[in-house]
Amino acid sequence: MRGCHTLGLTDEKARLTEGRKYYRYGMDCQNCHTRHAFLKVEAAEPEACMTCHMGFDHAQLEMWFGSKHGVTYNIHRAVDTANQDRAPKCQTCHMPGGNHRVYSAWGFLAVRLPEEDKEWMEYRATILKALGVLDPQGKPTARLDVVKAAEMARLTTEAFHAERTRYTGICIRCHAPYFVNENIKNADMMIKEADKLFAEAIEIVAGLYRDGIIPKRKDGVAYPDLLTFYDVQTKIEGILYDMFMDHRMKTFQGAFHMNYDYSTWYGYAKMKQDLLEIKELEKEMREK
Repeated sequence: MRGCHTLGLTDEKARLTEGRKYYRYGMDCQNCHTRHAFLKVEAAEPEACMTCHMGFDHAQLEMWFGSKHGVTYNIHRAVDTANQDRAPKCQTCHMPGGNHRVYSAWGFLAVRLPEEDKEWMEYRATILKALGVLDPQGKPTARLDVVKAAEMARLTTEAFHAERTRYTGICIRCHAPYFVNENIKNADMMIKEADKLFAEAIEIVAGLYRDGIIPKRKDGVAYPDLLTFYDVQTKIEGILYDMFMDHRMKTFQGAFHMNYDYSTWYGYAKMKQDLLEIKELEKEMREK
């Protein structure tokens, strides 16, 4: 979400510098520019991002640190300060030139509309139902307005490609365009493969709702609501949430941060394990 990184800007300054209004969500400048010193040099280092961007659903610091980018940056920072910018740090790509606008093409949840790939759109529709953005019939709900207001997803082709072009423009400062495009394409495909597994898991749990094996939600909708987080009734719903906010996140974030160990073993392999466990639990619940 944009809010976490733009709270230090006043509405007026944001209007002048970015042409848009920023909102306050509970953070302020001192989360990165620490109290008393308030130095730009502090906020410009990867460790400034570490407090929030580590662990469960935000393991970006660990992903970057173990990637070739992170390894190269830290080696040169330690022994050769003249060349410490030889590899990118967090701020190089996400805050170029000190810009606090940290949008990305896929956004935090790796969801976009529309989707030209029909197979992928079927997976996406299932995920959006479990996010409450679409109802079980596939029609938009009021929650879509919340997603629009927070700009948590790219909802036009133009918006997605504008952000994609902005990022690839940074990549090609160091890499050949073909190399950049191939790696970006591969990362996109990791999202599709993750969505395929996740959509199957969602439909299994939704089937348990429809058949009354898991009591339906208070609003009567026979679909899990992923935004209730861990406020669930059964173990199978808890696994589904882990699959979404932990393992799916690591699958696609690891790919874009060029850390394939994270993407494969902490992400995709764990998603396959989650799906297997969900299938086994479904069988047990139906038998009982």
